[in-house]
Amino acid sequence: MIHLISDKLVELVEKHSKIIIKRWTARLVTDPTTSSYSIKNIKYVEAKAQSMLEGLGRWVSYETTKEEIGKRFAQEGKDLFDMNIPLCEALRAMYTLRRTLWLFVENESLFDSALQLHQMMELSDRVILFFDRAEYYIIRGYMEEMHKKMKDICKLNPEDANKIFFEHSFYNK
Repeated sequence: MIHLISDKLVELVEKHSKIIIKRWTARLVTDPTTSSYSIKNIKYVEAKAQSMLEGLGRWVSYETTKEEIGKRFAQEGKDLFDMNIPLCEALRAMYTLRRTLWLFVENESLFDSALQLHQMMELSDRVILFFDRAEYYIIRGYMEEMHKKMKDICKLNPEDANKIFFEHSFYNK
């Protein structure tokens, strides 16, 4: 396993993940751009985000494959579709989580040296790459579930459904 200098900051996030999640969910339920998140479904996304932050070191590791990220987050995309969360709100929630995480790291870590600044930059790079991949797979899973539902509800034949959803791009295909 490769150890990076930003690992200390990852440990900070993992240790304080409950605080970060509490701040994030407070923003999520009050932000008009994420109005579909309700008490009913907030527990699900809270648990998923908690699990993600508690294991952040694994997720941002350069040893974690795209396939591992894809499997987890494509399923989350499907689940979000099934909970009637609009895709734009699902992505907004991810952006808000990333921002909440980053603000926590900035506020809780004092840096006054070039090494500490490098730690922050390294963590930023790792977190952005991970969130970009997670968001990509959330979209793929969401679209796959939408495709499936559209075929069922509208009784579309596969050829017509593929004119809208481009089935070849789905994660599980």
